[in-house]
Amino acid sequence: MAIERYDALEQLQRIRQQLDELSRRFSSQEALGEWVPPVDILDEGDRYRILVDVAGVKNDDLELQEQGQTITLAGVRHPLEGRYIRQERPLGLFRRTLSLPEPIVPNKAQASLKGGVLELVLLKARKPARKGKK
Repeated sequence: MAIERYDALEQLQRIRQQLDELSRRFSSQEALGEWVPPVDILDEGDRYRILVDVAGVKNDDLELQEQGQTITLAGVRHPLEGRYIRQERPLGLFRRTLSLPEPIVPNKAQASLKGGVLELVLLKARKPARKGKK
């Protein structure tokens, strides 16, 4: 009779990760079946800085669409060569649609991908100055 090692802490960690992923999916209202990378959005006065965890996603597999106050980031994480012994990172397509508090300048986004973190810098659109009545 073989004794199997049961690691309760490892099981709890796996359940917590699954609950976190479900929470992100439902809170972002994204389609089921896609994975949802976590996002931080910072307001830096005249611009927004957005950080997205996309480890394992290649630059060529990312797409950004801008419209008014909304940006949509899409991409794909492809499977790696070899036989997985353990696989916890999701594969396949993802799509995140984010609404920002203010409109951004179209087609001026700056993006960089370093260490698995996509950094987007989006300039806020300046509202035309209102002329005061004399």
